[in-house]
Amino acid sequence: MGNTIILCVVLLLMIVAFCFLRKYGKAGQVVEEHHDHGSEGGCCGRHANCEKGNGGEGLYFDDEELDRFKGVAPQEYTESDIEEFRQVLYTMKEEEVDTWVQCLQTRGIELPDEVREEVLMILRK
Repeated sequence: MGNTIILCVVLLLMIVAFCFLRKYGKAGQVVEEHHDHGSEGGCCGRHANCEKGNGGEGLYFDDEELDRFKGVAPQEYTESDIEEFRQVLYTMKEEEVDTWVQCLQTRGIELPDEVREEVLMILRK
């Protein structure tokens, strides 16, 4: 009888843990389950906010405002634009930077030269 109760408690804890991990992913962030692409059409395969390429597993970049820079050459950015890129860069974890850069490339967004140098320094660590 005692073993049955312990087994039920362990099973219940496993179910709760599974539900928690499914909702919040590995990084403790809410996984975006649907993304509306609006009038832009098409999907980069990782979504406009880029969920990690391995099945969209919990990595989300809150950088939709950068989509307006699609097709802008690195030398055309203003200081204000550069600061927007920096703000996104320095609010993410170092291990997310490489995926973020890949995501930007997939979306046709080039980094400003100044920010590219900072990204390279982070990636070299």
